[in-house]
Amino acid sequence: MGESTAETGARGVIEGLKGWTKRVFGQLSGRRGLEREGREQESKADAERTALRHETEAARAKAEAETREARQRAAEWTKESGS
Repeated sequence: MGESTAETGARGVIEGLKGWTKRVFGQLSGRRGLEREGREQESKADAERTALRHETEAARAKAEAETREARQRAAEWTKESGS
């Protein structure tokens, strides 16, 4: 079974925090490699959260379209049944 949207979102937040921690520790300790790794991890987490947001918006739009279609079919059926 796949991850839920909430789990995926939480994972993105945690990865972002881990990246931030590495970046800041790298800056404070002068470890440029760790700083770079942290920035890359933050960027990846941002990209994952953005992708998740787009997927969520697409799923919402699809559900709204399906609801409109179902209402339209119901209205047409009611109209045909009443004739």
